[in-house]
This record gives sequence, structure tokens and C-alpha cells, in this order.
Amino acid sequence: MLDRTPSRELQEDLWVFPMDCPIKLIGNAGEELRGAVVEILVKHFPEFNEATLVVQPSRTGKYHSITAQLRFEELEQVHALYADLAACEHIRTAL
Repeated sequence: MLDRTPSRELQEDLWVFPMDCPIKLIGNAGEELRGAVVEILVKHFPEFNEATLVVQPSRTGKYHSITAQLRFEELEQVHALYADLAACEHIRTAL
């Protein structure tokens, strides 16, 4: 069973908002993954441009990693985004 409990060892006291931060998401290759990622990112960042996503297939092609550069305005936004990412069945790992 996959543990989707977010780590609380994030040293949040060192974060300064607003901040630009890349995120990387890994899941099974396919349009379902990209569609789910875009839906979640647009929910939290309404002006997010899907064209800025970087998709990298794994060596075997079974998985895709998707990287997005995001601007977080507050800590609660980080927690809300990662909660939605953790709840998504298509995303195996969120970094």
C-alpha cells in the first residue's frame, strides 16, 4: 500500500512567501496523468499555463515525470495543493 501521508518535516519556518518553487510529479505514462495534473494546478493557480509543463518519460516509458514552476503566495496554498496531489490516483509521487 502506498503511503500518501505528507511529511511535516518541511522546515516551514525557513520559507519566505511569496516564493517560486518547482514541483515534480511522477505517475504512469498517459494522458490521464497530464490531464489530472493540469486540472489540479489550474484549480490552485488559475493563471497556470499548461504549455509550461515539462514532461519527461522514464527510460522504459512506463512512467512520466511532470515538472512545473509555481509561485506560492502563502503556506496554506502549499498544503492545499499537496493534499489534492496526494488524493489523485494518477500521481504516484509528488516532490
